[in-house]
Parts: sequence; C-alpha cells; structure tokens
Amino acid sequence: MEYKETIFEKDGHIATITLNRPERRNAWTFRMREEVYQAMKDAEADGQIRAIIVTGAGSTFCSGADLSILSGQSKQDVEVSPVFKDWVTQFTYPQKILKPVIAAVNGPAIGWGFTLLMFWDIRLAAESAKFSVMYPRRGLAMEAGASWMLARLIGWGKALELAFTARTISAREALELGLVNHVVPDGELMGKARELAAEIAENCSPVAVAEIKREIYEHMETDLPTAIRDAMATFDALYKTEDFKEGIRAMMQKRAPKFPGKR
Repeated sequence: MEYKETIFEKDGHIATITLNRPERRNAWTFRMREEVYQAMKDAEADGQIRAIIVTGAGSTFCSGADLSILSGQSKQDVEVSPVFKDWVTQFTYPQKILKPVIAAVNGPAIGWGFTLLMFWDIRLAAESAKFSVMYPRRGLAMEAGASWMLARLIGWGKALELAFTARTISAREALELGLVNHVVPDGELMGKARELAAEIAENCSPVAVAEIKREIYEHMETDLPTAIRDAMATFDALYKTEDFKEGIRAMMQKRAPKFPGKR
C-alpha cells in the first residue's frame, strides 16, 4: 500500500508510524485506518522490528474521526482489509500483534483518537497533550469497546465520570488517572518513546515479550486457574528456545544479551 495519510519508517529494531494529516489535525479516515493496519502488519512480519511507536504529525495526535465519515459523506475509495469486516477483530488487532505498540501522544487525542490509545500497549504523553471521550457531547455513546477498556485502565468510577462529563483532561490528569504511563516535555516526547522502545528491543527477548503480551490480554478474560496453567505451559515451552539459552549465557558471562528472537 502507498502511504498517503501516514508516514511509516524503520530504524534498527524500531518502527514508527506517524498519522500525517496535520492540516486536518490528523482526523481519522478509512484510508488512515488501512495504512496504520498495513504498517503494523509489516512491522509484525519484519524479524528485525521489536517495537512499534505511533505518533501524530504537527501539534495534534488525532482530533477524532473525520467529519465526512461521521456525516456519512465520505467518498474515499479504499480497498478494505479482511480484518475490518469484523468489528471485534478490527478493534483488537493491535493487541494481537505480538510486539509492543507505544503511543507517543504529541497533542490532543479526542473521541476516536482517545479510543485508539486504549487498545495500544503503552501510552506516553507530551505536556501539551489533552484527552477527551467527547461522544456524549455529539449525541453518541462510546464505540468499539472503549467503555470496556477505559474502565479497566482507570477504574469504574473514574471511567463513568470521564465518560458522563466528556470533559477534556490534561496530560498530568491523565497520568494521575492511570490513562498514560509517562508525561514528558513536548520536545522530549519522541526521544522518550524511542528510549523506551530501545530498552525493550535491546534488553528483552522478543519471544518472551510476545508471550507476555499475549498472556496479559488473554488473561484479562479468563479465571485465575486457567491463567496459571497457561502461564506455566508457556514458561515450560520457553525453556527450549534459543532466546532462553542466550539469556542464560549472557547472565553467566556477565554481558548484555543478544537475543536472536528464535524459539
């Protein structure tokens, strides 16, 4: 796919996807959706890539869905990937990609932009970032399982208040609520995102990270005994991997590991 509304870059073990409609405050379109999906799939298939960063061009992360979509007037002709024919698959695919997805929120994340973030793994925010559910102020309820995710991220009471009021919160308040992991000065955001991505990519086994991500999301929907059995089966399987062998060698030799990313 030709990237027209995003920028997709790779640098070492890190892939970066930039929402690139700054003149429209990175309003979400069907084409942008397809491009982000294709970029994530590309990064997932690339054995060199071990972490994915998503950010926005200009001063906004994502101002929500493009108004032409909300009004039913969108004329975009986009070839739709099979993943988007099923609502559940469409909104959970970032969690199925077994590489960390880090959001670097460089400005306002409103409505759809707010929803996107909750389905990604780690959220960093610039001090100028702002967040809002927004939907009730447009006569809409929360879409795409956003209510399910928000309550689990910040708790039921805080999620209900934030959703009922649809008020805009600052990056600092988002940090206090637990919606984001870190807040950094605007000029340091991408540096912090790359630092975190590199920490994961260079120090941790990609095989182990993939299994950890799978376990965390799958175990949210299961009981504790099932989670324990699955975790121990996975633990036993990882004993046989090349990454485990390298991890032990590195520990014994008192050096940094060089994980091949192989089972």
